[in-house]
Amino acid sequence: MAFIDKMKEYLDKGVEVSKEALTKAGDVVQDLSDKGVTKIETHQLVSRQNKEYRALGQAVCQFFEDTPSGSLSAQDSSIAGIIAEIQRLDKEIAQREESLKSGGDKADSNNFAATEGAGTEGEKDSPEMEAATDAEFTKSE
Repeated sequence: MAFIDKMKEYLDKGVEVSKEALTKAGDVVQDLSDKGVTKIETHQLVSRQNKEYRALGQAVCQFFEDTPSGSLSAQDSSIAGIIAEIQRLDKEIAQREESLKSGGDKADSNNFAATEGAGTEGEKDSPEMEAATDAEFTKSE
């Protein structure tokens, strides 16, 4: 009977070690998944910020085309909202990057969903419009 007891003890230890290993592996997979989501969100925020920069450039150009000798400041109503959105996106991007450095935090990722689509343009551009805008932006660089 001693042999059977030793085998049972050995198998029980093996099962316990396997459970611990699977738990640790699950935690690692979850962490990598959270980091991946945060990286994707950061990229999306940077893309939205680039759209805002393009909108700012277009608004400034339009202003100076309409009033060549005019003066424009950051508080001007035609660009103040765009500048505020760029600053807000800056903060969100910094939060995501800090979250990645500190190990990723689910609360930050959930925050992104609430702010998705909160841009100054109000509507999402069609894929054709995005492609045309991206082509114009690339051509001007």
